[in-house]
Amino acid sequence: MALLAEIERPPREGHGLSASAFQTLAILDGAGEPLPGHVIAERLLVSSASMTSLVDTLERRGLVERRPHPTDRRKVLIHLTPEAQRVVDQQLPAIHAVITQAISTLPESDREHLLTALTTIRARVSLMAGQPLPPAKARRRRRTEGAEGIDRSAR
Repeated sequence: MALLAEIERPPREGHGLSASAFQTLAILDGAGEPLPGHVIAERLLVSSASMTSLVDTLERRGLVERRPHPTDRRKVLIHLTPEAQRVVDQQLPAIHAVITQAISTLPESDREHLLTALTTIRARVSLMAGQPLPPAKARRRRRTEGAEGIDRSAR
């Protein structure tokens, strides 16, 4: 995510957009249709509370609209506005050009391996998104310098 945010930074900052805000617009554009907020949140790997706040901000800026789902009254769909579509149409080619330039020095076989690895990772993260977190081992604390040999129980 940090790499993508850095690649997107110059174009999106020109529009005063955070990385998450621009990625939300790009997700909606890529879907080709309005999406429920929870679907966007899953793709961004953010909580529903964060997604609500993000959509609130984008709506205030006139970049998205919330509209009722046509067949399910419980759902709301997020739509790109024409202004947001202009931003995406202008910025995505610039971002793709930066990515192309960044990987241009890699041999073709390395680019293919990179794309294969990223595709595999993305698929795995998508599968993991709906599952509980795996058990984690406790971190071991580092010993502070000079702490060896001190009997703390004598205090």
